[in-house]
Amino acid sequence: MMLALVDEDGYGSHPMFDWIKKNLFGRQPQVDPYDQCVIEFIEECRRQGCVLSSYDHQDRSFRFGTDAGLKVQLDNLFASWLPLDQHGRAEAVAKFVRSIVESGENTEISPETLSEQLMPGIRARTLIGGAMLQNWIAGAPADGTTEIAWLPFAGDLAACVVWDKPLTMAPMTRLNLKFADIPIDRAMSRAMTNFRARMPAVVFEPVGKGVFGCNMLDDHQSALLLLQLGKDYVVPPLEGTPVALVPSRNTFYVTGSANTAGLTTLLDRSETASQLPHFCSSMILQWAGDRWSEFHFDSGTANADRQRRIALDRLTNDYRVQKQLLDQFYQKQSLDIPVSEVLVFHKPNQETSLVTVTALGSAARGTLLPQVERLNFVKQTIDPRTGQAQADDVADVAWSEAMDVVGSLLEPVPYLYPPRFRALGFPDAVAWAKLKALTRQK
Repeated sequence: MMLALVDEDGYGSHPMFDWIKKNLFGRQPQVDPYDQCVIEFIEECRRQGCVLSSYDHQDRSFRFGTDAGLKVQLDNLFASWLPLDQHGRAEAVAKFVRSIVESGENTEISPETLSEQLMPGIRARTLIGGAMLQNWIAGAPADGTTEIAWLPFAGDLAACVVWDKPLTMAPMTRLNLKFADIPIDRAMSRAMTNFRARMPAVVFEPVGKGVFGCNMLDDHQSALLLLQLGKDYVVPPLEGTPVALVPSRNTFYVTGSANTAGLTTLLDRSETASQLPHFCSSMILQWAGDRWSEFHFDSGTANADRQRRIALDRLTNDYRVQKQLLDQFYQKQSLDIPVSEVLVFHKPNQETSLVTVTALGSAARGTLLPQVERLNFVKQTIDPRTGQAQADDVADVAWSEAMDVVGSLLEPVPYLYPPRFRALGFPDAVAWAKLKALTRQK
């Protein structure tokens, strides 16, 4: 980490800092909370001697160093900073900047000592997929070598190992573990041994309506999911079997499967989970005697409908972020590859009223499709005057039906999560007739 300042102001003379100087430091006393957090962050960087190279207000990120090699997002800092008092905010910002300094120091992996520094972690698969795409955009090979090494856990969650340093955590990529010559299963075993040896006795505190919370393990809190409930730790007496929510990697909530009020409280917290710093998952889990699995409310209940809506909101957001990253990557590669969006429609008088949909147009080539519930094939013609595609006919079928009829045209795209399929072509006349017949049967 460079220790020289960019200029005497501490926030740089780079043209990209014009927005900061004009919109933050030149404002009247009434300042937006996020902008105030940015101001305090910049001032703390000046105090600790961090070089700020540029700032992207839309992306809420800074780049550090004279070569602008380190990108830092402020979303987690802001979410942690916002509810604190003035003293707490100053401490949070100072610690965050110290972690940036630490991450910029020599981070060469030592195969001899790494195993002692490993700890387990639980991460959302979508965050793992997003980090890999960020690496691609930064110039890494467009394959799975820089993906965070992971093992399946439950639903959208994956188990991983992290390099635990005093102020920062670095999830190990497949390339990291290959360099250290530690297979993922052996690395996880060692991480779990370290976790069990270092963690204090786990304590849950009541938070209301028969829900109990634990946040004493800081960034390792979500790793409780990897331990054996009843053996490695215990929970307070509950109504029914344990049901848990881990909305961030810092927080663990548990209630009983027979406690309706407690389950509804978990659902409330699930709905706002993505707003927390270090978001982990909005999925609710149930203990099955030896492992955690997805928990679902009884079909037809108000909570079940709410749970589905929360899940669809999460899915559409995950695909939206993925599309932004893919578009950015393909633009940098000068590739014209369409990346389809996910739409959610309300279908009245049906058992499942909310349905996810995407479309494949006949005029597009190589479109990347999200895996959704219904796929619309759109037969198009090109207007010779405007060059615009016009829809002539639509076949609306379930995803499974599309795979049965034209599955050979939909090729899974490796490494991406949430999953996508590349359209290798458009249905021919015979396949189109079959798809239209399925459309009429709806």
